[in-house]
Amino acid sequence: MKKLTLILILSAILGISTLTGCGSSDKIKVKSTINAENSSKKNLVYLMAGKISTNENVNISPKITDKVTETYVDVGSKVKKGDLLIKLDSKELQAQVTKAEAAVNTAQANLVKIHSSARPEQIYQAQAAVDGAKAKYENSKTTYERNQKLFDTGAISKSQLEELQTSLVEAEASYNSSKASLDLLNKGETQESINIAESQVKEAQAALDIAKNQLENAVIISPISGVVTEKTINTGELAAAGSTLITVVNSDTMLINAYLPAAYINRVKVGQEVIIKVAEIPDKEFNGEIFMIDSVVDSKNKNILVKVSFKDQYMQLKPGMFVEVGVRD
Repeated sequence: MKKLTLILILSAILGISTLTGCGSSDKIKVKSTINAENSSKKNLVYLMAGKISTNENVNISPKITDKVTETYVDVGSKVKKGDLLIKLDSKELQAQVTKAEAAVNTAQANLVKIHSSARPEQIYQAQAAVDGAKAKYENSKTTYERNQKLFDTGAISKSQLEELQTSLVEAEASYNSSKASLDLLNKGETQESINIAESQVKEAQAALDIAKNQLENAVIISPISGVVTEKTINTGELAAAGSTLITVVNSDTMLINAYLPAAYINRVKVGQEVIIKVAEIPDKEFNGEIFMIDSVVDSKNKNILVKVSFKDQYMQLKPGMFVEVGVRD
């Protein structure tokens, strides 16, 4: 009986020792893990503050005021350079282009007419008119001269002679006019007339160019490749000239302009990996790398400009966001 009691007591003691040993081992492991994590966090020091920037960030505005008929992108849309973003109402602008094209065609036709030689049938008709006017003039002159002799002898009255004289003047004027018309056809238009016609063509073409340019302004395209980060207009709304409708950012060129106190210059170097905290996204950290350290210290605040690039592309990041940049010892 005493032996059994001793065995039970020893078994209980060994069991407690075994359990106690396992618990101690687990506590040591947990404690080691916590210490490692705390040690890792303690080694991360935020030395710099700055702002996200980009080499390509464009606010897109219309050059004309008109109603939006179509929108082809939204916030988050990826676009390429030259992609169509927005269309404005262009019916009135198209009508202006059509009218200007008609004016150019008319001016050009007039210039061609002035430059071209007279057709043979025109010259033939003009020559016939000259011949007829000449015959009439010579006939009137002969008649007048014969009747003047009769007047001198008193055979006709003065009024009769004056009527013949009027007919002679009219015949002479008609003859001279027909000769001038024929001469103009043979010589062509004057240089002054040609210059005026050419000027009219240039003016009409300039008006057409302006109308076409206005029509092109009704189509808004992206000047860069990137991501749409802002959109302030929808179909059917009025787009005012000069107002920002869409912002496109090239996330490939996203970077940070950070400022390091000169006293810590020995703690950073080009190529060093860093951790980035963004004020607007407090629950996430981003990975980056230093790619440039300015060699000049700002004389006012004793800071040094440090440029940091992101390791990856992050859709939620935007230019203008404030950041802190941390380095590990």
